Amino acid sequence: MVADAQTAEDIVENTMFKLWRDRDKFKNVLNIKSYLYAMVRNDAYRIANKEKGKILLNEELTEDHHDDFDEKILEEEVYAILIEQLNQLPEGCKEIFELSVIEGLKYKEIASILNISVNTVKSQRARAIKLLKEKLKNHPFLLLLIAID
Repeated sequence: MVADAQTAEDIVENTMFKLWRDRDKFKNVLNIKSYLYAMVRNDAYRIANKEKGKILLNEELTEDHHDDFDEKILEEEVYAILIEQLNQLPEGCKEIFELSVIEGLKYKEIASILNISVNTVKSQRARAIKLLKEKLKNHPFLLLLIAID
């Protein structure tokens, strides 16, 4: 967000210090990662406004791109939740789901690669989707992403 790497490091360091110093205040924060991103962003804007001539904001992060920044944070968090749940799947289900959904391979291709039957691929993929739906029931947006059944 700022052109000066040392200033960026100072902002992050100050944010972590505030987090440690006021850790009791953060117990009720549900999504600490988003909260920390917001703290860093706000400090960067505050410093940039305070020292207008000394710190140049990166062209990619002007006011016009504020929504893009928030969208990228949300996208990263959604991706992290999905990956976390994928990693908790049984190994066979996970591998078949990734090959099918992420890699876009056909059932026959997966069966050939893994040396298993097409019916096993179908059942393991269905099992992976069922398990993910259960794990992600509190994340409706992610449910839409895996609504490929």
